[in-house]
Amino acid sequence: MADSALAVFQQAENELRAGQYPAALASYLRVVRGVPQFHRARFRVGDTLLNLKARAEALEVYKAVAWHALKAGQPLSGLVAIKMAALLDPRELEAIEILAELYSRASDRITEAVEEESLRHQLVEADQAAPAQALAPSDLVAIAAREAADTGVSQYPDKLPAIPLFSFLEEDAFVGVLASLQLRRFARGNVVIAEGQPGDSFFILAEGTVDVTRKVGPKTISLARLKPGAVFGEMALISKAPRTATVTASDDCDLLELKRASLEAEAQKLASVTQALKDFTHDRFLSNLTATSPIFKPFPRTMRAEIVRKFKDFPVDPGDELIAEGEEGQGLFLVLKGNVEVSKKGPDGKVVLATLKEGDVFGEISLIQETPTTATCTAVTRGELLFLPKKDFASTVARHPELKQELSKITSERLRQTKELLETAPLELIEDDDLIML
Repeated sequence: MADSALAVFQQAENELRAGQYPAALASYLRVVRGVPQFHRARFRVGDTLLNLKARAEALEVYKAVAWHALKAGQPLSGLVAIKMAALLDPRELEAIEILAELYSRASDRITEAVEEESLRHQLVEADQAAPAQALAPSDLVAIAAREAADTGVSQYPDKLPAIPLFSFLEEDAFVGVLASLQLRRFARGNVVIAEGQPGDSFFILAEGTVDVTRKVGPKTISLARLKPGAVFGEMALISKAPRTATVTASDDCDLLELKRASLEAEAQKLASVTQALKDFTHDRFLSNLTATSPIFKPFPRTMRAEIVRKFKDFPVDPGDELIAEGEEGQGLFLVLKGNVEVSKKGPDGKVVLATLKEGDVFGEISLIQETPTTATCTAVTRGELLFLPKKDFASTVARHPELKQELSKITSERLRQTKELLETAPLELIEDDDLIML
């Protein structure tokens, strides 16, 4: 019986890390033969050939993998292969124009319903790797290169998945932005971004997995394990705020990094880049909000999507009063860009409670309880907010009254916490915006 395809692939990965290149090449070839549809093994043949100084053969493999992945609906893997090919021959960057035709805004083949098949799923489904006859070292390079470049695929899907941010772009902007992308390759255990460091770029995870952690006092808390297709660090596109978490490669990873400076340079030339960034951050913030905010937790996923569609753009200028203490609340605000001051009337004048920034939410109490607002919110800088009118949220809850009780529990507890903070330290800033109830 042939060995498990997953076991052979992991063996090849270990051999590659250890510098055992001929052995790794033979192991990857076994996986290519046993699991022809698994493009990652083909790509790793290219990596191994490169380490064996077989540059011409590696180039042919990267080109073949790129072409196959683009047509098969695996654009991130295809883009990684294009970047590797371009390191060997800069002319291969021209393949990004083909990528633009298939995956930019103008493409009629893009759909949100298609997802890339995971590495582990492909290997487990195949279960076995084909045995490989012993090959002479002189023959191994040529045979592995030839078989890795021959995908044998003649039919490809009609619909293709969107690429985060980039599929918002028109073709000319798409080519310019993707050409400026940097391929970053991290070995298992390497830190991708560190909590507290300035953020000047964002990442798309093309291959591998990463762990997200955050320091809470003396402890390090695990927040998530991200898989291929995940986007992280996107706050750096609109803010120079420090990173709020550490991201570490949990296995060997290929990431595509976009510097804020590169995006700004393209935005100065192409207005569609600015609009694409706005669309992207809009969708990302709302997606994160509905997935993590307690007030959306009781809602099923389909209802969350319904609510997200009701958010509206809300530009503000310095000094704009968004919520007035003691008045009826109008709805929920989400800060996309800029700063908002939260203050309360005290016996000696205004007491500043907090300054909200990108990603913060306020005004949620008006969605749940029919009570006057408890603080005033004022724009400090020119900014961009998203706004969900109270009536739109209320209409959703009205169709599902059982949610009202659960939501009321959440807001009552948070109001209690806010009250305790104000009573114990009324003149100190409240750093945790989750405790600011309006």
